[in-house]
Amino acid sequence: MDWDERTELAHEALSVRWFSKFREQKFRIADWVSSYRDGQSSTIVSDHCGSFNWSYRLRFEDAVEWLIRFPVPGRVMDCGEKLRREVAGLSNDLGLGPFIIMDYICDGESLGDLWREAPEKRALRTGISERDLRIVFRQIAAFYLELSALEFPNIGSLLIRDDQSIHADLSPITLKMQEIEAHSGVKVRDHRLRTFSSAREYFYYVAKQDMEQLHEQPNSIDDEDDARAKYNFRHQFNTVLPRFVADNKYNQTSFRLICDDFRYGNMIVNNASDLKIIAVIDWEWAYTAPYQMFSSAPRWLLIKNPILWEAPNGSQFQRYMACLELFLSELELEESRRTRDNNRLSNHMRKSLSDGRFWFHELVYGCFTAADNPAWKAICEMLPDISNLASPPQPELDAFVEKKMKQLEVYRAEWNAIKKDRILDRVE
Repeated sequence: MDWDERTELAHEALSVRWFSKFREQKFRIADWVSSYRDGQSSTIVSDHCGSFNWSYRLRFEDAVEWLIRFPVPGRVMDCGEKLRREVAGLSNDLGLGPFIIMDYICDGESLGDLWREAPEKRALRTGISERDLRIVFRQIAAFYLELSALEFPNIGSLLIRDDQSIHADLSPITLKMQEIEAHSGVKVRDHRLRTFSSAREYFYYVAKQDMEQLHEQPNSIDDEDDARAKYNFRHQFNTVLPRFVADNKYNQTSFRLICDDFRYGNMIVNNASDLKIIAVIDWEWAYTAPYQMFSSAPRWLLIKNPILWEAPNGSQFQRYMACLELFLSELELEESRRTRDNNRLSNHMRKSLSDGRFWFHELVYGCFTAADNPAWKAICEMLPDISNLASPPQPELDAFVEKKMKQLEVYRAEWNAIKKDRILDRVE
């Protein structure tokens, strides 16, 4: 599914305006940050640009270093709400919006930079030794088990209450919601203060977001055939959704913290040899979620998420399974040291591949997905009768196609006019 180019242009203009103000305030930032440390003077060491945030690294006279980070309007759709869920927000008089001040991690390097095939490629580098994989996987396995011990009574984003206790009191903001609004212009998030008490309720909420985007984004389809394929896909997904929801105590009463941006690129290691993870950063897209999502086989093993693979059973899947076996063997070792309970996380991860929930969760995480995506292909192979069980009524499908073709015609006319005006502006 394509992005809405008009939305992209508007958000780009918004971020450019903010960035101009950000640069104008650069010489005030050091003094302003010093006010949060008893006036001790500081200097800007460097600045850092990420996908969603722009940051300054500052050093104080006593060599303590801080990082101040601003979510960038136009890249982040609701800076205040996003930051509220990440940490207790503060106000500032620089006109730059919400911000976070945190300790700067001086030493170490990104594991993603070490293990990525190339800077521009989203793929795990070939030739990483089994020793190195096991060293990292062992640490992540221990981290998973620590997260598993944190239980929450509902699904939502975290909030620091006045008494400094942390609870899942806010409606979840996921990376998927962010990306849909950022690149399609469709606001799919329920802005009411709403959390969820069951996995089934939450999954239907997410499925509704995908259907809303399909209906409301003017260029969510390419032509009539694409419109029919995508509507069938979404309608069928909603119909078979209950088959992939585990109605057990874990999904009804006990939820776990997950992060949509958990990946090698957000893991800081001390050096390329020891590979000791000294920090896991960027928890801005963290929320409490159904246990079955937390206990699904990890999607970050190959860097490129499974929803983006070329096929559900090709060479990428084979390499994934090899990495998964290494990870699960390390997880099982950690589990054996900590518990004798047979209901282990590693067992749930293995089962998620055999029962299809691994692929189902990819569709929950993913957005802008075509009807022929690998996750849906895998599910259709598991459920060969799916087209007979879940086809939408023909009049409903025809009405949708007619509506979308009209939307697409208007969109193309508007976008062509915008491009023409931009060309004229450059000429003048």
